[in-house]
Amino acid sequence: MKGMDRIGLGRFYPIPSPVHRLDARVKIAGALALITLSFACSRLSGVVLLVVFTLLVIYLAKLPPLQLLSSLRPVFILLTVTALAQLFFSPGRVLWEWGPIAITNTGVQNGLVYSLRLAVSATAISALTMTTDPLQLLSGLEGLMAPLRLLRFPVHETAMVLTTALRFLPVLLGKAGEIARAQEARGADFSSGNPLRRARSLLPLLVPLFSGCFRDAEELGTALAARGYRGGSRRSRYRASRPGLNDLAALAVLAAVGWLALWLKL
Repeated sequence: MKGMDRIGLGRFYPIPSPVHRLDARVKIAGALALITLSFACSRLSGVVLLVVFTLLVIYLAKLPPLQLLSSLRPVFILLTVTALAQLFFSPGRVLWEWGPIAITNTGVQNGLVYSLRLAVSATAISALTMTTDPLQLLSGLEGLMAPLRLLRFPVHETAMVLTTALRFLPVLLGKAGEIARAQEARGADFSSGNPLRRARSLLPLLVPLFSGCFRDAEELGTALAARGYRGGSRRSRYRASRPGLNDLAALAVLAAVGWLALWLKL
């Protein structure tokens, strides 16, 4: 339970970099396209190319590597289970065998492909939140969903809920870490025993955590009401962002990388 407050997902890092200066709509669309491409590529070569491109984006964004690695913690168990399931249960040419357990060439390739897909998805979402201010993220989501207004879809309210959820995720994790440390100081044990016992030991952590979440949600609603917040009706913006040449160049590079990654699967 230690270190939950160090997870980087949802935490904005105001660092001057080319990625930070991109339009929020471009970064959101790019992250979604990167996730879609990672699952569309069926060959290891295409997925590896997307991994290299993701690492290049992280380098250009000047993000702290340790914080990005911590963003993979929530999906680490899923990555491990996916890799082992593909490794041991995929048919193909046997590379190593011990009793009923056999590792095939297809299993090794599938294990790497599926694990890298999940890693690229988690890293792309984390990099998006770490390089985009919450207000810009709200504006970008609302801009991308603007055509849905023709269907009377609550675009602003939906974007507000999604952005608020991402914004308060670090706060939630930080509170979980504080509660866990306080209870461990009083003799609580979250790591020993069988899985059932460890699940039961989380109950004293979840109760105050959810209680604090409901209290924060009520305080946020009261603060918005006190400031006259009325959703998306007749709301204006102090700064209106417009995509520039750098944004178009970033989309062109992403399109070229995506085309190459899909071509490599043939």
